[in-house]
Amino acid sequence: MSQYTGECYCGAVKFHCDGDPFFTQYCHCNKCREIAALSKRDKDKIGYAWTAGYLASNFHITSGSDGLDEIIKNNARLLLCKSCHSLIYGISLDVDKQAGIGINVNNFQFSGAFPESFEPVRHVWYVNRVVDIDDALPKFKDAPKEQFGSGELWSGDESK
Repeated sequence: MSQYTGECYCGAVKFHCDGDPFFTQYCHCNKCREIAALSKRDKDKIGYAWTAGYLASNFHITSGSDGLDEIIKNNARLLLCKSCHSLIYGISLDVDKQAGIGINVNNFQFSGAFPESFEPVRHVWYVNRVVDIDDALPKFKDAPKEQFGSGELWSGDESK
């Protein structure tokens, strides 16, 4: 089984994940953009978040857990490094939706070739975007049904 390691921008919080993510995606929701704007890492402030979906049971903080700040925003609990404000992960407040978490892909440290399993598969909450993205990935108005969204794709006719 693959194991991927990562750390926040300043290195105070370190983690590893067992196995490959079950998806990665670009999230354009207001919550992700607001949290990313707090980060000291410029790569986090691009107008959307790049998240990897993992089972919570496959994610492990290996050091620096005492250096985490918690922010409750909308329906999510978000954990950030106290020093650099890099988002480590987010989890739903709804106990029925806590099996999966979203981890900030910018925190992973890859050696060698970039893993194919980390290639993004879609955009979510694209209707809230602040920047247009010209790629071939599906763009959901909100989220796919398996992520408790409508599953509706953005048609390109809607304005920002």
